[in-house]
Amino acid sequence: MKIPRYYYFAVAILFILFAYFSYQIFVAVQPLQVVFFDVGQGDSILIQKGTQQILIDGGPSGKTELAKLGKYLPYFDREIEIVIATHPDKDHIAGLVEVARNYRIGKVLATGAEKDTQVYKEWKDVLSYNKIETLEAARGMEVKFENFDMKIIHPQAKVNASVGDANNDSIVMRLDHGENSFLFTGDIESSAENEILDSGENIDVDILKVAHHGSKYSSSDAFLDAASPEEAVISVSKNNSYGHPTEAVLKSLQARNVEIFRTDKNGDIAYKCSNSSKQCIN
Repeated sequence: MKIPRYYYFAVAILFILFAYFSYQIFVAVQPLQVVFFDVGQGDSILIQKGTQQILIDGGPSGKTELAKLGKYLPYFDREIEIVIATHPDKDHIAGLVEVARNYRIGKVLATGAEKDTQVYKEWKDVLSYNKIETLEAARGMEVKFENFDMKIIHPQAKVNASVGDANNDSIVMRLDHGENSFLFTGDIESSAENEILDSGENIDVDILKVAHHGSKYSSSDAFLDAASPEEAVISVSKNNSYGHPTEAVLKSLQARNVEIFRTDKNGDIAYKCSNSSKQCIN
């Protein structure tokens, strides 16, 4: 008996539907994962829910960054939906050059700040070559994924390309997932912290990424009081020449009973956050 063609067609449709709904269930049941990569003296943070990712900065080394992504991303996933370059310093964007060469990137969020450096030129060239859409970030912009929202709270307005100090124009973002919250601060210093406080934005969060690797120019008392974190993460290398993190910042956090995690001591710092639970598991 010859089997009609429409039978094979119907089976194929059912298989596609099964695969689609299986994928949706897989994404829905996965916890939100926030990983602060140990990239040495630099920043790189992966935010992942199922197969959807946001990558904040790429650290100072492409080789290190690709190794970290290979460890945490599903082996079949070669796309990163959003990359955020907080500012154009080498220790934040150098690794992103290799990411753009090895992964498909949906969109890039960055400021208008530019740097007259070789690594910044390579970054701009690879974005242009791959025709990656780049949006300029400013306060009020929101990034919405399934079950979590991210809001940009700094810089306040468009950044001049010739800005001298890119640190204070770093992109600062708040992430909310259920009852869990994070604040990612780039390399901002006291003047930017004051702008954020004056803006009236809510920065009261559970987990704070300490600004500028624990520099003495950041993490003012007023800013830490407003953020009121339960935990703090410092991205820093061992025996770095900058003296990061400073004793003053560490003492300020300790005085507020904030639990401190450091990439130079703890390696990668990974949180898994349930949508229905207050506590992220580190």
